[in-house]
Amino acid sequence: MNLPTPYYLFYADEFIANYHDLLSCFRAIYPDYQIAYSFKTNYTPAVCRIILKLNGYAEVVSDMEYRLARKIGFPADRIVYNGPGKEACLEECILGNGLLNIDHFREVERVCALADKVKDRTIFVGIRVNFDIGNGLHSRFGIDAFNGDLENAFAQLKKHSVNVRGLHFHISRARDRQAWERRIAVLLDIADRMETLQQNHLDYIDIGSGMFGKLGNDLKKQFTNIPSYQDYAEIVAGAMEKHYRQRKKKPILFTEPGTTLVSAYFSLFSKVLDIKTIRNKYFALLDCSYQNIGELCALKKVPIVKINHAGNEQHYDSVDLVGYTCLEQDVIYQDYSGKLGIGDILEVGNTGGYSIVEKPPFIHPDIPVYMQENGRITCIKRAQTMEDIFLPYIFSDEGVSV
Repeated sequence: MNLPTPYYLFYADEFIANYHDLLSCFRAIYPDYQIAYSFKTNYTPAVCRIILKLNGYAEVVSDMEYRLARKIGFPADRIVYNGPGKEACLEECILGNGLLNIDHFREVERVCALADKVKDRTIFVGIRVNFDIGNGLHSRFGIDAFNGDLENAFAQLKKHSVNVRGLHFHISRARDRQAWERRIAVLLDIADRMETLQQNHLDYIDIGSGMFGKLGNDLKKQFTNIPSYQDYAEIVAGAMEKHYRQRKKKPILFTEPGTTLVSAYFSLFSKVLDIKTIRNKYFALLDCSYQNIGELCALKKVPIVKINHAGNEQHYDSVDLVGYTCLEQDVIYQDYSGKLGIGDILEVGNTGGYSIVEKPPFIHPDIPVYMQENGRITCIKRAQTMEDIFLPYIFSDEGVSV
């Protein structure tokens, strides 16, 4: 493959296999399990279309993402709409039988107002709850489950004949077994409280995500106590199976994996443009930036493989791989050790999560994305142009009257 760098490559076959692995681990214990893929992690349409073909759900957190899911082909009833900033699509999602989870009391008011307008039908919503899972993380999302707010929200919704069909919880920075054990235990306790308040069974329990995905050895050795899919399934699906064993119609169990599913199956390919020495420290300049990788390169050493040798390499005990921007923080990998030369092509792995969706067009247009599937490589996102970036801007002196 001889493509001009930089670019992303999406390994679709491996992504699909990973999806099936996660699905099968949970369904072996709790058959009423569904995956709602987190669009915000990587909403490349080709990725999202695969989720649709696999009969998964879309998990979205904005009107833009909701409209994207609909454009790709997801019916409203296969969209989970979360997040605190829902706009006009809140009502559209509810009326289309989507799975909308209320985040705060302003949304409670909007849902009640909608119910008053459409008295000829029952309005169904879910509620995102907030509680302490005991690891010091203080989330700002959802309605507090233990200070009376949840009961107040229920009372308001019930007054307007709104039916609460589901429960939602999510916190992404708690991946260990103990956090997940507490998460599902507390959530099931809240579910029992909600069903008592409503005198009706819930249709779904959405436990969010934050699971570890499959990690290569380079990343795995930088973490401790990494649960497997089977571990998570035994904790969560096992608790659901035990709790609802006697119930004929069991609630659907949702998780919302993003990085879990997609991170390991995108790579960034970049070329070494220059190697120089500043006060006895070596720097290798790449034709990408840290923004192409996302927050991972600031937190961990990303996996890097040299796939093309330019022929002029020399060995370095320590060289920092840096990006093309004029920002000092644009460091992709500190203290790289090995042979390196100008013109070498590097594959930076595990770049599928919060990279493409967060990359700003900072001093360079964005780069293309290719997909490898069944031995064939296709372009699924063309390179951005300067014209693409500046199309919304007004270049005339007068501007446009508002």
